[in-house]
Amino acid sequence: MLRKYSSFYSFRNASTLVSSLDGLNNRTNGDKLLTYSERFSKLYAQSAPETRKTLFVDLVTNYGVNKEALNHAISLYSKNDQMYPEVRTSATATYVNLIKAIGNLPGGVAQVCEMRANILVRNIKTADIINHFVQALLKRETDKTTTSYLRHIELATREVLTSWFCLGNLKLERLTWSSPGDILQKVAEYEAVHPVRGLSDFRKRLGPLRRCFYFSHEALPRNPLVMVHVALVSEIADSVQEITKRGDPTGKEEDQTTAIYYSITSTQAGLSGIDLGNMLIKKVATQLQKDVPSVTTHSTLSPIPGFRPWLIRNLKGNSEYPSIMNEKVVEWMSEVSGSKMTETESTETLLKVISNEKTKKEQLNSIKHILMYACAHYLCNAKRNGMALNSVANFHIRNGAELYRMNWNGDTSHRGINNSFGIMVNYRYDLDMVHENSAAYTERKQMKINENVSKFL
Repeated sequence: MLRKYSSFYSFRNASTLVSSLDGLNNRTNGDKLLTYSERFSKLYAQSAPETRKTLFVDLVTNYGVNKEALNHAISLYSKNDQMYPEVRTSATATYVNLIKAIGNLPGGVAQVCEMRANILVRNIKTADIINHFVQALLKRETDKTTTSYLRHIELATREVLTSWFCLGNLKLERLTWSSPGDILQKVAEYEAVHPVRGLSDFRKRLGPLRRCFYFSHEALPRNPLVMVHVALVSEIADSVQEITKRGDPTGKEEDQTTAIYYSITSTQAGLSGIDLGNMLIKKVATQLQKDVPSVTTHSTLSPIPGFRPWLIRNLKGNSEYPSIMNEKVVEWMSEVSGSKMTETESTETLLKVISNEKTKKEQLNSIKHILMYACAHYLCNAKRNGMALNSVANFHIRNGAELYRMNWNGDTSHRGINNSFGIMVNYRYDLDMVHENSAAYTERKQMKINENVSKFL
C-alpha cells in the first residue's frame, strides 16, 4: 500500500516537473532557456524541503542525456574528427544547461548554492518522517539509483559553482572594527574553529598584530563566504591559547616575521569542496607580503579533528590502519606504569586513559611521547586512497603546505583535548614550493613532511 503511495508521490512530482519544462532539450538556449529556468526555480522554491531531492531525481530522469542524439554525434565524429563539438553538445545533460541558466536569474546563484547544500545534507530530520518512511521501504536498487541521480546533480551544481566562484569573481576584503555592522555580526556568528568570546575578544582579533580577511561575491552580497583569522608573530606559534589569550599583543608590526593562520571557516554548505579556503590563504599570504614586508613565513596552527576517536578505534582493532601498539609502545607503557606489561595489558591500560573524557592533563602528560607517536602515524600514514585520512591535513597538504610540526598542549580547551588530546599542527606554506608540493601529493601521493614530525615515526 505504501509502495503504491510512494510511486504516486514520485509520479505526481515528475508530472509537475514535465508540465513545467515541456519542450526543454539540450539544444534550447537564449531567452527560451531562461524561461524554463524561471519555471524550475519557482517550482523548486515552492516545493517542500523534504521533497526537493525527489525533484532532483525526476530532473535527471526526464532531462538527462539524449542517447540517440549522442550516438548519432559519435557516429559523425567517427567519420569526421572535426565534429567533436557536436559530441560535446550531445553529451551535455539538459539539466546541466538548466542549472547554468538559473545562475542568470535574480538570486539564482544563491539558489544553486542552496540546491547543492540540500543534496549534501545526509541526516534526515524529524520533519522528513514521511519521506524517510517511504525510502525505508524502497528496494535497494532503487536507493542506489536515487543516490546515483543525486550525485549527478551534485556534480553539475559543483561544476557551475566552481566556475562562478573562481578567483577572478571573488573579492578579498579585510574586516576591521569600522566594517559594516551586519558583516561583523556574521563573521562573529560564523566563526567555528575558535568561537568568539564576547566583544573584547572580537576587538582583539581585529586589532594590533591581528588580521581577519574574507572573500565576498557580488551574487551573495554582504555575506562572507570563507574567512581566515591571522596573527602576526615573531616565530611559528605552538599554542592557540597564546594567540587568543586576553589582552592586546605587544610589539611592532615591522618586527614580526610570521603570519599564523589560526582559524579558517567556510560559511556556505553549498560551496563545500570548491577550494575557497585554499584560494583565500594564498591570496592573503600574497597581500600580507605587500602590506607587511617583514613577514616571510606563513603557517597555520591547526586542530586535528578525529584523532582521539581514531586512536580509540585503532587500539580496538577497528581501524583501517594497523594498530600502533608495537614493541616500542609496550615498552613505553611499561615504563609509565613502573612494571612489565604485555601487549594486551598495555592496550587495555592506554584505552582506559584515552577513552575517559575526564582524564586529567597530568595523566596525558605522562603518555605524551606515546600520543605524539600515534599522532604522527595518524597524520602521515593513516590514508584512504593514498590521501591523508584527516580532513584538515588533506586540505592543507593538497594545497601545497608542508606538515611542519606537532605541538603538545597546542589547544588545552575542552574541545582541543577531546579532539586530539590538545595536540595541534603547523602546516607551513612556502609560497615558492606550494605548486610543486601540491603536485607531488595529488599526482604521486607524496606528502611534504618536515623532520619535526618524521622524527616521531
